[in-house]
Order: sequence, then structure tokens, then C-alpha cells
Amino acid sequence: MTSASSADQITLDTHRGAIDQTTITTQPPVKVMSKVERILRDMGVEVQEESQFRFRCVRPKRGAEDDGEPTSNDGREDVCTTNCTLYGSAADDPADEVRFTVELTKLAGLSDTYSLDIRRLKGNLKSYKYIYDTLREKAELNR
Repeated sequence: MTSASSADQITLDTHRGAIDQTTITTQPPVKVMSKVERILRDMGVEVQEESQFRFRCVRPKRGAEDDGEPTSNDGREDVCTTNCTLYGSAADDPADEVRFTVELTKLAGLSDTYSLDIRRLKGNLKSYKYIYDTLREKAELNR
């Protein structure tokens, strides 16, 4: 087959478990992950790439950063990761450290349809829910 799409050549895991309709997308996987990485970094989340379509992430606990004063960093990369971490209101987000993964998976039986799976590994459930909801809203995957 010479007309295979670029998505056919990408190896993604198959989604397992419940499906959140707001994390379903037909956008190209590389574009989705690039956008998600940018959003996570803008939220002040530390992102470690485990594979092209899987990130291991840590949102630090409030106060775990330095004193909140801007640091002198001549490079543009990671300027905001420690000083601009996004936290919710005290009622919605206790601002604890949260460790989680973000992975793009394919949906079985649906070609070129993907799910952004966001899974908590460690940390407060309310803090995780705030991060999860914020990432879903900012990513706008199904619009």
C-alpha cells in the first residue's frame, strides 16, 4: 500500500478503560502531543518525554519552588516552570504535588481517532482533578 497515511506508520498503544469524550480527537498525533506539551509547560508542569506519545509529568507542590522571585535565565526555555506554576483556588486544588502521565492512544476499531489519556500516579485527587480539567479545557481536542 503506497497510500498509507502518516498516522498508520505511528505506533500508539490501544486505549483501555473508560472514555472521556472531551479527550477524543482526530487531529494528527504529532500535532496533539506538541500542543499538549506546550500547555503543560505553560501550566508550570515538569514534563519528561518517555516516548513520542507519552509524557511523565510532575506539578510541584505550592511553595516547593524557590521564593517565587524571578530567576535570571538568559535562555527562553523553561523560564516559567518553577515560578509560574498554575494552581486552582483553595477549594478546588489543595496545591499538592501531583505525578501523572499523559499518553495519546488509538481507539480500537476507529481509524485516525485517538484518546488523550491522563492518569494520576501519585498525589492528591483534588489537585489531580484540577490539572486534568484544566488540561482538557486548554487542549480543546474535540473542537
